[in-house]
Amino acid sequence: MRFLFSLLVCLWIWPTTLLAQGSTTLTADTSKNVKVESSLLGEYFLKEGRYVQKLSGSVRLRHGNVLIFCDTALLDLNDARLMGNVLIEQGDTLRLYGDSALYRGDVRDCDMFGAVALVRGQQELFTNELHYDFQQKLATYLSGGTLTNGTSQMTSSRGYYHVENKTAYFDGEVVVVDPEFTMRTDSLQFNTETQLVFFVAPTLISQRGSKLYCESGFYDLENDFAVFEGNPQYEQDGQRGRARRIRYSEASKEYVLDGDAYVEEPFEGRSVSADVIRYNAETERAIFLGNVRYKDVEQQIDGEEVYYDKRTQQYQLRGRSRVSDPPYIIEADSLAFNTELGNGIALGRVDWRDTSQDYTLLAHRVDYNRRTSLVYAHGAFSEEQEKGRPLMLSLMEGDTLFLSADTLLSFKLDTLTDDRVLLAYPDVRIFKKDLQASCDSLVYHAADSLFYFFKKENLPLIWADTSQFSADTILLRMQSGRISEMLLRENSLVVQSEDGRMYNQIKGRFNTVFFEENEAREMHVEGNAQALYYVMDDQQRYIGLNRSECGEMRLYFEQSQVIGVKFYGEPTGKISPMRQVGITETQKLDGFFWETERRPRSVEDVLKRKHPRPSLEME
Repeated sequence: MRFLFSLLVCLWIWPTTLLAQGSTTLTADTSKNVKVESSLLGEYFLKEGRYVQKLSGSVRLRHGNVLIFCDTALLDLNDARLMGNVLIEQGDTLRLYGDSALYRGDVRDCDMFGAVALVRGQQELFTNELHYDFQQKLATYLSGGTLTNGTSQMTSSRGYYHVENKTAYFDGEVVVVDPEFTMRTDSLQFNTETQLVFFVAPTLISQRGSKLYCESGFYDLENDFAVFEGNPQYEQDGQRGRARRIRYSEASKEYVLDGDAYVEEPFEGRSVSADVIRYNAETERAIFLGNVRYKDVEQQIDGEEVYYDKRTQQYQLRGRSRVSDPPYIIEADSLAFNTELGNGIALGRVDWRDTSQDYTLLAHRVDYNRRTSLVYAHGAFSEEQEKGRPLMLSLMEGDTLFLSADTLLSFKLDTLTDDRVLLAYPDVRIFKKDLQASCDSLVYHAADSLFYFFKKENLPLIWADTSQFSADTILLRMQSGRISEMLLRENSLVVQSEDGRMYNQIKGRFNTVFFEENEAREMHVEGNAQALYYVMDDQQRYIGLNRSECGEMRLYFEQSQVIGVKFYGEPTGKISPMRQVGITETQKLDGFFWETERRPRSVEDVLKRKHPRPSLEME
């Protein structure tokens, strides 16, 4: 829109200056009588008892500093009726042409008729009739007029200029034509002192595929500042915009759409609405304020303040904001994003949802890259902020799994597949009503729904109902949101207890556990396999202890009870009655332990931080 405003400047300066100059010099005339300076022929005749002078041929008259030329003039008292090639000059700058005129010296006004032209330099006004009242200081044309200034011209049905209050009015089918633009309106007002153009009727400005419409407003020519009101709207280069008010400042190169602002690019599928939209053409930066909603074919942004830098392709959202960028939905207190690089930062109570993987991240800060699908979360969603821990929530079997660590990192292995990887470290904790876990670090592959639990200082632990699983490394496979298989690698140990007194134990180098309906149904133990489990009767009373060892064994379960064992190799074992093994203390395999402190009992246990984290600031 900048070119529309700047072109208005050059158009409106000249016609109003022209009228102002002409009227000001005429009112400076202090002479009372019209004087004859020369003519080829002079005649007198009597009219109603008074003499009327008729001048013919190269007539030249003077009234103060006004010179009058014509072919024929009739001087009646102090009136001059002028005919043929009328020319009225004032100073060296203003000339009035017409076929005829009536110049009244006593009342100090003049009417020009015929092919009337007012010329000042390259500025010209053409009309059929022009009236100027020296006492009222008002110039008027009522039969249509055309103002020109070189290549620009304006036509209107009527024109008025009040010298006293320095205001010009153009009324009735006002059309401005310039090589750069066209403007149509019904009325236009201009103040020559304040240099303000007022739009007082529906106005349409068109230029090279661009249009601006308003029904009221003003343009400050001196300060190059414009306000368009009354349903203002524009179209430019495939973009449409509207607001309750549109402002422009040439000094700051800033456009402001104020009140219910809306801009759309239909062919690009983009739109933005806000209470206020500000754009600086010099810096190419935009600000969207209040109830902001941005939409394109890929994403939707909702917030209170959005800042955009076109040169760097950076977005920054301040205040609670929401971005829908499928498959992600992001809410945060502030967000920043670089479109060109694909990098972004969400800061403060970040709620990050991945609808494709059906998980949610709650954190203080999330760094992400749209191209690589990298998501890096740290800090707490709560008041602890950077001192706390991020939390991941995932729906499984109608229940929510909560996972937390000091840092959560998610990314895709490549752009061709949807194989997303989650890294969690250190001090990983998981809580679900029927499943809990703790380890130093974790890796999750979404493609095969496989969790890897790793040891650095502490053995990975998984608790399922009354069972505890541990090993140097644990692999947990999910299927349809449920545990299907667990692989315990190196120093595997499974402990199970119904009452917290007697503990069933299965130990080996490797142990593969198969699940059905989230219950262990089969275990394949390899490498120095050892099993110690208590036998119970139908009344759920302990009746003996089975202790077996073999190079490899398979155990089968039902309702947490061993219902069968297969041995591979040469097994050793025996069943001992309870009176021999005792009922006050459980028997134990070497390396037995039952962990209670590390087991999360609630979401709060998952979020507790063991060690403080250094402060993180948004870049």
